[in-house]
Amino acid sequence: MSLRRMPKIEIGIDNVDKIYHLIAYFTLSVTWLFSFYRKPTLKYVIVICCIFFGIIIEVLQQTLTTYRTGDYKDAIANTVGILLGFIIFNLILKKNTVNSY
Repeated sequence: MSLRRMPKIEIGIDNVDKIYHLIAYFTLSVTWLFSFYRKPTLKYVIVICCIFFGIIIEVLQQTLTTYRTGDYKDAIANTVGILLGFIIFNLILKKNTVNSY
């Protein structure tokens, strides 16, 4: 009696690292935004600095290292994570402000 084996199915997700970039920069931006939430004028500076940081890191990876590569898609994922963090931060802050009255 011969048993048949199931064929191996490999599931590959292209660009899954972009999700990691999004999560990392979401966390970075939300952490900084909540650290300075009492200074609302700084929130735009924080967002812009985080975006520049994400871009600069990608450029430095491409230019200064031989074992890493910069990717514009990583910079886009970083920016999306930052903007998502900014939106959620504003929604939470708005909800807390409305509920405190």
